[in-house]
Amino acid sequence: MACARRLVTRYLFVVTAVAAVFEAGVAAAQGAPLAPEYAAPALMDSRLVVWVAAQLHLDFAAFVLAVPMFALVIEFFGWRMAKHDAAAATRYDWLAHEMARLLPAAYSLTAITGALLGFILFSAYPRFMGYLTNTFGPTFVVYPLFFVAETLCLYFWYYAWDRLQGDRKWAHLVLGLFLNIFGTIVMFIADAWATFMMTPTGVDHQGALVSLYDAVWNPGWMPLNIHRLIANITFGALLCAAYAAYRFLSARTENERALYDWMGYTGNLIALFTMLFLPFAGYYFGFELFAFSATYGVTLMGGVLSWLFIIQAIVIAILFIGAAYYAWLGLLRIPGSEPQRRWIPAFNVILILGFMVWATPHTMAASIEESTGQFHPLLGALGLMAPKMIAVTLVLVVLYVSYLLYRRAGKVLTVPWARTGTIVEWGLVGLTAFAITALGVYGYFAPADVRIATSIWQIVVLIAGIVVTFVLDLLLLRGSRTVAEVRWGSMPRRGQYVLVTLAFVIVWLMGLMGYARSGARLNWHVFGIVQDTSASAGLPTLGEAAIMVTLITVVFFALLAIAFAISAMAERGAPPRLAPGTREPAATSEGVRT
Repeated sequence: MACARRLVTRYLFVVTAVAAVFEAGVAAAQGAPLAPEYAAPALMDSRLVVWVAAQLHLDFAAFVLAVPMFALVIEFFGWRMAKHDAAAATRYDWLAHEMARLLPAAYSLTAITGALLGFILFSAYPRFMGYLTNTFGPTFVVYPLFFVAETLCLYFWYYAWDRLQGDRKWAHLVLGLFLNIFGTIVMFIADAWATFMMTPTGVDHQGALVSLYDAVWNPGWMPLNIHRLIANITFGALLCAAYAAYRFLSARTENERALYDWMGYTGNLIALFTMLFLPFAGYYFGFELFAFSATYGVTLMGGVLSWLFIIQAIVIAILFIGAAYYAWLGLLRIPGSEPQRRWIPAFNVILILGFMVWATPHTMAASIEESTGQFHPLLGALGLMAPKMIAVTLVLVVLYVSYLLYRRAGKVLTVPWARTGTIVEWGLVGLTAFAITALGVYGYFAPADVRIATSIWQIVVLIAGIVVTFVLDLLLLRGSRTVAEVRWGSMPRRGQYVLVTLAFVIVWLMGLMGYARSGARLNWHVFGIVQDTSASAGLPTLGEAAIMVTLITVVFFALLAIAFAISAMAERGAPPRLAPGTREPAATSEGVRT
């Protein structure tokens, strides 16, 4: 009954908030000719207030959208294992539920920040929001319906977890599937509004609606959908890993440390896998922006926001190297992994050199010589996109190879063709790296259209190389003999601090790139159609943006800590044992109590 009351209370809150925002939108649309163009309801700079509310809402929305995705996949794996390995199925189901346990409180904060954002937008920008309401009216009706459907699925999926077990487990999986479908649709609808502001189509030169379909399916819509979908999974996985790190550090028993070590490893692995594709999704979105208007290319890469991408490169380097470092630390869990660990120094050098190229600007300052076509002899070469594509793609190859080595640690291949297969596998990895480099070098000396084509082929080669070698690796490891079990719970404490750092970095990076995406429009609400004529129109400086993003990140983590604390109170009972019969890890320099 208590669960039912909580469900009804949250449902009514969400419905009331969404209805209030929609009613405000209708009122603004109907009264748009008489409404003031701008207002300051908070007696502050409305732009800053909207910035805080929007970023907090997007952070929580990304979390509650992503976690059900990989929680459902993990739950499905456990369900499939139930017939032949009941203990493993129980552990996977525990892991999925432990991740899902973070959602109810976070979802309430998502609804609160979303309602707050809606109230602020319609109060501070009544005429502009009236224009958006008139343009996207039907979607403003559909959006709350899917939002409510997502809300119902989420709470039923979570609170019915224990009831829908055994023969009814399939019903719980179907409920989780609908939750993810409804959540994705909600994100896609909101992305249509955001991308219309950047790449408006479906309207005439005066901004009057001509085709709602074209307004929704504008050039930036699907690229942003793909980019956000991948980024949200990385975001949610790292936040779950940070929660696992906190529980690991506060654990009192060996079994708890082992379980939360496994949870942290799984979160980092999901993030590491999705990060392989994240740069290309961002490249795809940027490509469509530049194709829509060359102004975006100048603003982002050669204008007022160009230095932001140097900072972005450094932050991404921290993210990738940190995730790789945690993965390398994971080898310490496996006795006898020295053959794999000897490659770590070389991998670290490649990562650092790759990100040095990635962060190298085309020019340090626009001098007279540079403005007439003369560039620095070194920066002029490394600052172009072709060398950067080589660098970042090879970095991804290194991350993938690190994962392959982790899979091999502590195992002896038993298939008859093991030696030949290993040679072929590593030969294909080397061929992939060589092809990526050759395509990049060729594109550097080729015309612009050919250079763009070679960049796409580099992505295709990387994905093809990963798929082929991973399938081959699965076949090689089939029936392999394990000579050293993974000692879950023996991860050094510094590994947990890395997970917390990565969570902070991904949230900060998400805020920074949100500033870049919105700032690229400069003084336009809707690019080229609706101009921002408010007193605060214009682009905040990079320093101001860094301060705002940092403050928002701190506030987000404070609220998230409250949500995590609430979820930690709802213990499910005794957790399953991850490694039955194991003893307490020794307190060595690399042990759990380091």
